[in-house]
Amino acid sequence: MKVRWWKIGLILLGTVILSGCLFQPENNPPVPALTIDLEQGYAPLTVSFDASGSYDPDGDRLSFVWDFGDGTTGSGTVVKHTFSSPGEYTITLRVVDPRGGEASASAEVNVLPVPEGKILRRYHWDYDGEPQYLEFLIPESLYLRYHNQVRHPLIDNYNYGDYVIEPVDDPTLSDLADALQARATGGRVGVLDYILAFVQGSIRYVEDQPGMEYPLYPIETLVDGKGDCEDTTILYVSLVRALGYPDSEYHVTMAFVDTDADGTPDHVLGLVPITQAELDDLPGTTGVWTIDGTLYAVAETAVNPELSGYIRLGTDPWGIGPDAIKQRWDY
Repeated sequence: MKVRWWKIGLILLGTVILSGCLFQPENNPPVPALTIDLEQGYAPLTVSFDASGSYDPDGDRLSFVWDFGDGTTGSGTVVKHTFSSPGEYTITLRVVDPRGGEASASAEVNVLPVPEGKILRRYHWDYDGEPQYLEFLIPESLYLRYHNQVRHPLIDNYNYGDYVIEPVDDPTLSDLADALQARATGGRVGVLDYILAFVQGSIRYVEDQPGMEYPLYPIETLVDGKGDCEDTTILYVSLVRALGYPDSEYHVTMAFVDTDADGTPDHVLGLVPITQAELDDLPGTTGVWTIDGTLYAVAETAVNPELSGYIRLGTDPWGIGPDAIKQRWDY
């Protein structure tokens, strides 16, 4: 009998292939990539973790397992976790493929305790389409100094200038102004516009009762996180003034204006002097006023960005002009 060896060979080859034992490629382990948005902050601290940069050399689908170093775990490509207690935490990401290959990456997060006697505030806003975030500590004694004052609502005497920065506020507001200035780009105009966006986005607009004004000091507005046009303008003016006043290139005016041409002022906004050369750097163009031969850019602080978007420096949303100014305070 003639043996057909080629048929036997094909049968054996097919058996080996079906058994998965032939040409099984080597499983390469995944390559993990871990990024975090905050490496340090005050408790409780919420941190975002992102493993979307991880990949598998073999193209396999990956699973992600997180160990947050505080006894809790999580899963998913992008996760958030809140660290409730101060401490130094090692976060470990384990990336696993379907064939058992795995690799790990880690990161450190330092969660600080809020110092005694300090109020922690977290501010969120946008600038040029990019989210901004800032943690800031405010002395509780300074806040209570203003908050506990007995004040009568202003009805006829609108002396808003009395609420701008006082000497006792200087260290706190100067620290905040310096922190904002350090983040800004684009020269002097960029700093003024960035601080304006901070005020617009961080302070929620809330009106006083009709017919009554109850101005807040800038420290109160920062802690309460809300205010109306005079409160936000007082804060903006105080922050700009804190940038080295009086021996500084940063000067600012607070103006009480008539927006409806009835002869009675009804709105407070900021004005910052600019040079002719700075006009090209100005984000807005509808709010450049000439007053006594000096160019001023309108700084509208009372904004709800979720409804109207941010109003950039040099924008006049009211369509008025310098003739609408009924009272002003220069710094």
